[in-house]
Amino acid sequence: MAQPRSASSATGTIPAAARRVASAWIEGLSRTSLALLLLIVLLFVHLVSLATFTHGFLLTRLTIPTVSPVYDAMHLPPVAATHSKAVVIIIDALRTDFISPFPPDPPSPHHHNILTLPAELTAAFPERSMIFDSFSDPPTTTMQRIKGFTTGSLPTFIDAGSNFASTAIEEDSLIAQAVADNRSVVFMGDDTWLNLFPDSFSASYPYDSFNVEDLHTVDNGVIEHLFPYLQKERGEWDVLIGHFLGVDHVGHRVGPDRDTMRDKLAQMDAVLRRVVYEMDDDTLLVVLGDHGMNPKGDHGGDSELETSAALWMYSKSTPINHAAHSSAYEEEEGLRKVNQIDLVPTFALMLGLPIPYNNLGNIIPEAFVSTPETFAAAARAVTDQIERYINAYGNSAVLKTFADCRKDYADALNSGEPILAADADMNTNTRVLGALRELWAQFSVTHIVLGVVLLALGVAATVALYLGVRNSGPKWDQYVRMALDTAVSAGASVGSVAGTVAGIYTRQPIQGLQVFFSVAVGTACAVLAAPLLMRRTWSASLTGTLQQAIGPIILLLHALSFASNSFVMWEDRVVGFLLVSLALFHVLRALTAPQASIRLRILGFGILLALLARTIGLSTVCREEQQPYCTVTFYEANGSPKWSVYGLIPFIFMLFPRIITAVLGWSKSYAGPAPVFISLIWRTVILLGALYWTFEWMETWDGLNPARLPLVKGVKLWVARIAMSTTFGLMPYLWASTGLCLDIERETDQTGEREDEVTVLGFGNAFGSTYLLFVLMAFTLVQLVSTPLAQFVLVGTLIGVFAQLELVDSQRDAVLLHAGFADSGASAFAGPRDALVRPSFTDAVPLALLGLVAFFSTGHQAVLSSIQWKAAFVGLDKVTYPWSPLLVILNTWGPTALVALCVPLLAVWNVSPRPNASTPVLAHALQMALGFSTYFAALTLASAASAGWLRRHLMVWKVFAPRFMLAAVMLLVVDVALIVAVAFGLRVTSWKVWRTFKSVSV
Repeated sequence: MAQPRSASSATGTIPAAARRVASAWIEGLSRTSLALLLLIVLLFVHLVSLATFTHGFLLTRLTIPTVSPVYDAMHLPPVAATHSKAVVIIIDALRTDFISPFPPDPPSPHHHNILTLPAELTAAFPERSMIFDSFSDPPTTTMQRIKGFTTGSLPTFIDAGSNFASTAIEEDSLIAQAVADNRSVVFMGDDTWLNLFPDSFSASYPYDSFNVEDLHTVDNGVIEHLFPYLQKERGEWDVLIGHFLGVDHVGHRVGPDRDTMRDKLAQMDAVLRRVVYEMDDDTLLVVLGDHGMNPKGDHGGDSELETSAALWMYSKSTPINHAAHSSAYEEEEGLRKVNQIDLVPTFALMLGLPIPYNNLGNIIPEAFVSTPETFAAAARAVTDQIERYINAYGNSAVLKTFADCRKDYADALNSGEPILAADADMNTNTRVLGALRELWAQFSVTHIVLGVVLLALGVAATVALYLGVRNSGPKWDQYVRMALDTAVSAGASVGSVAGTVAGIYTRQPIQGLQVFFSVAVGTACAVLAAPLLMRRTWSASLTGTLQQAIGPIILLLHALSFASNSFVMWEDRVVGFLLVSLALFHVLRALTAPQASIRLRILGFGILLALLARTIGLSTVCREEQQPYCTVTFYEANGSPKWSVYGLIPFIFMLFPRIITAVLGWSKSYAGPAPVFISLIWRTVILLGALYWTFEWMETWDGLNPARLPLVKGVKLWVARIAMSTTFGLMPYLWASTGLCLDIERETDQTGEREDEVTVLGFGNAFGSTYLLFVLMAFTLVQLVSTPLAQFVLVGTLIGVFAQLELVDSQRDAVLLHAGFADSGASAFAGPRDALVRPSFTDAVPLALLGLVAFFSTGHQAVLSSIQWKAAFVGLDKVTYPWSPLLVILNTWGPTALVALCVPLLAVWNVSPRPNASTPVLAHALQMALGFSTYFAALTLASAASAGWLRRHLMVWKVFAPRFMLAAVMLLVVDVALIVAVAFGLRVTSWKVWRTFKSVSV
């Protein structure tokens, strides 16, 4: 026990010294640095709580690295191989109806009856060709599907996040089995294969898979290398794999209902005809889509069109489809449905390879019913392999399912009839697959509970900080210093105790997430205990007017809605309804205002906010579950973005800047640097943002001369680059180096001589007008990566922010007037013009709802298929890391982050500066930031609790898990945006005001 005690002593001494240093450091921080540190601490607590919860909720499936033994003289294959070589053609996003001889009625001229070779050969040679509608397990992203049809395993929800960061497959696969059997495997196409199977190919020709703007480079590269191998110009081979990406890229680029898709499918038809012509008689041809695509060309979710992937198998001489000649299998009307992973055991047996160890697919019976004995042997081979896997997997429920199956089918297995035995084995395999689908997600209830508890502590701590800052008045920094000092001490102490206990009981200190969890719990608890240490209570803050209560009520209703999958699926309408309700509440409050002018202001801006919420809410994309009660308005019928070029440029270039100047004109703040910044530079940049999408549209315009296409692409590229460089370079420099948005007028007498009195125009909104310029810079970035209709939504969102700011300002005036009447009487009232009104949580709630409305209305939903990949190429001609992913993130989360950057405006809008920095701008801004963060933290807590509690719900992976991921990422985005707002926007604004006061005597 001596060593653990020594470790304990060390862990106790070091934190004690660290706490003293930290306390001294915190004591010396400025107020702005204190506010910034406080937000960073909350971000840390949120990160740890989310990591803890996801560690328990989104676990990856258990994979067993065991490899099935290679067939040898002692282990003969159960059925004779039908082919020695194979050509595998993957046409990315090849939906079943693209090759089906039974297209929907009416068929589309753009993608039906174009790639007709599979249907023609199946009709002409039914014994050597067969087409299936294969079900690709969601998430329908390329990396997961490659894993699926090479290993036979099922994906999990969390796998979708690694689609663009794929790592080597460690489990058994068709590729590994082919290499182990000394087969030569050659690959060309999507470079995802090389990430999954490094050092597995005898030759490879990879191409970048993420450049969805490029429709032909990958396909042309595959064609260039594929046919020399078929013609034996590049040596012998056993398996050729070609992964074409053009169909998928056309879908992402313009959608399936365009002539571009028709041309691409015609090209694929020509390629397949040439492959069939040049391959030899002993080669098996397999053509498949890794997944399908939805009506706008995207994928990733689990809708019928996304999971419907084509599968065609063809043999030039050897029969492979015995269904028509066997009574053991009855052919169905139309295309038969199979699981995509059924290809794995079928392909392995047809080539004489061992079935991969982790396979869960069944055989495709048509290929093996040539004789009853062959059918039975093939089915039994799969059953034996699955039995070995589930025995190693060790799940009692699955083992019980298998045992029950053997009892249920015992008579068939013992009957001696091969057909009956084969049916029994296939039914067993199907039931085991169903059991694994239900139980595949392994939850750690402990981590789920701990994550929810820490999230709840984080919400409680944020509320405590909000109340502490609000009720401490001018001494708010003392409370924050005490809270941070206590949090640092408690976090270090809890971590020290945890390390000591771990050293005593395990002789090894805790590591990683456990350490961070201990520190985060100590930090959150310390923040909650800070009021007690200061001998203060916030009980008085728990009571208030209806104005103060309506915000928490809205939050509570929103959070409770996450317990219902229906409300989650319709959340885009729920948040719009809540925002309109809150705006109308302000309209009702207009009746209590003391003056007619204020009543009209509250009434007008309340109605404006409600109308804006309804208007921008008309832009929407629909979840699959919302049909048939939802109509997509964000995209055209063919899946391409709504185009409004004729209204976009005049509106963006002329009307919107005029709205900004009018808003600043109300407070006489359109002065100083504002005219140059807004009317010249900012107007030019947002015009470039609109022009970018004009050229983007022109690229796919049928009336464009093809010879002009390179010019259009070049101009589009440099338009975006100029806009970005101006936003990151000229605009920040101009904003930081110029003065406040003020103008000084000196009065003169009739003789023209100047008097001493001067009038400072814009003084009453010096903080707000200056900070607004910072927000406008952020607007240009989000606008640039947003499609035309989304740009209209962003404009409406920013106008909605102005409406809420004016509502808060009007209600503040009403409060001051009421206070003045109460103090002085109506007859002698002069108005406490230098008085201040503390903002409330209810003031921040409309902005939180507006941020959510903006997210949904800019074409996003809590589903993977709503990601807009076009944004990855704004200003770039190819995929460039890390910029391309960052642009997609900006497109997805930028609208919410933009609203978060507007939060400090609630504290500074129309608030006059005071000498000696006595205006509590920072305190009120921090209070609003904490309130805004509380809203999103509470939503994340509610979504996590619902997902954890309903983890066995039928809709958990379809509804609750995606909504939790949305809430988690949105919370982190909001936290980061608030940190940026305080660290840059508010700091520079306050510095400019202080510099002006120091240099000018007003």
